[in-house]
Amino acid sequence: MTTIPNDDWLSQLNESDLEDFWQRRTNNLQFRQEVRLFGHPLVVESNVVGVLAAVEFALQNYTKTAQSKAPLGALQLVVQPMRQPPGPAPDDLMQQITYSGSADWLMMQLGGWGVVHLDLSRRLGTAVLSPQLAAKPELVAQCVLHTLLLNLVISHGYGMLHASCLVRDGVALLLLAPHNTGKSTTALRLALAGFRLLTDSMVFVDGDGFLHGYPMGLAKLRGDMVDQFPELRPFLQPEVVRQETKYRVDLRAVNPDFVWETAVRPRKIILCLLSRHEQEATVVEEVGEAEVIQAILHNSLYVDRPQVWRQNVSNLEKMLGGGTVLSLILGFDSNQLPTILDNYLIAY
Repeated sequence: MTTIPNDDWLSQLNESDLEDFWQRRTNNLQFRQEVRLFGHPLVVESNVVGVLAAVEFALQNYTKTAQSKAPLGALQLVVQPMRQPPGPAPDDLMQQITYSGSADWLMMQLGGWGVVHLDLSRRLGTAVLSPQLAAKPELVAQCVLHTLLLNLVISHGYGMLHASCLVRDGVALLLLAPHNTGKSTTALRLALAGFRLLTDSMVFVDGDGFLHGYPMGLAKLRGDMVDQFPELRPFLQPEVVRQETKYRVDLRAVNPDFVWETAVRPRKIILCLLSRHEQEATVVEEVGEAEVIQAILHNSLYVDRPQVWRQNVSNLEKMLGGGTVLSLILGFDSNQLPTILDNYLIAY
């Protein structure tokens, strides 16, 4: 007759003698780091301490703030050998990611180098990474952490606008433009002319009227624009974006005074809708309300869920309401633009 052992007998079992079938003991998240993003506490745990370096690589791309807010969520970075070792993680891994999502979840398939799941209802992201990818924490930050962090931020109700943001004299200048219109080129010219670049990509609006940015102080130039910025050439790094090679520059490395590194609560916002024409002079025109709304909708990402989209647009409307909106039709003479915008800053 089989006798079920009592608790004393069970306490004598050596855990290492038992099979770790699900890798739970191997993947024990014994290393923990708590950081802040836009004022939100964020907990990151891992079974391998080295991969936590990816968190610092990621956070240096977000504006800082002294605000204190509700917890953002938690991330788990699990490093586990794959059944078929995938080899070294490629630098262009971003181009090989497959995304899937529905309702409150998102998944990322990182080729043979890992898989990522984000549960927005629980604010919990889990990434299972191959040792080959974990050995490149900067690549983990680029390919994994930024997607998780940005989705967590937006799920907290931030408004998000795909725009360049520059700051000067308490005024925030937002540049919106269709792809390849010259938004990044214009932002760089203004940064070199006395404005300070907050971000050239994503502007986040919180409920307290602050503007936050990602990635902070970074801009990308098309190849045909590089010769117009000879002073930046030593700082340019090639990067493939949508099958096109662009050149990334971190203005903090060029001159920290070119960059605004903290969240800003501007006393005034000037929203500039950029376009181009085949003339020398840059032209300033009035903008109708319908045109402004369309520009915001076309430059507000993550609108695939109606409730998130409504909250996003509501926050943007609160921030932009009462601001100045300009239509800047860019001409060949790029030297005019700083003077034109200076006149509007003086007016406010």
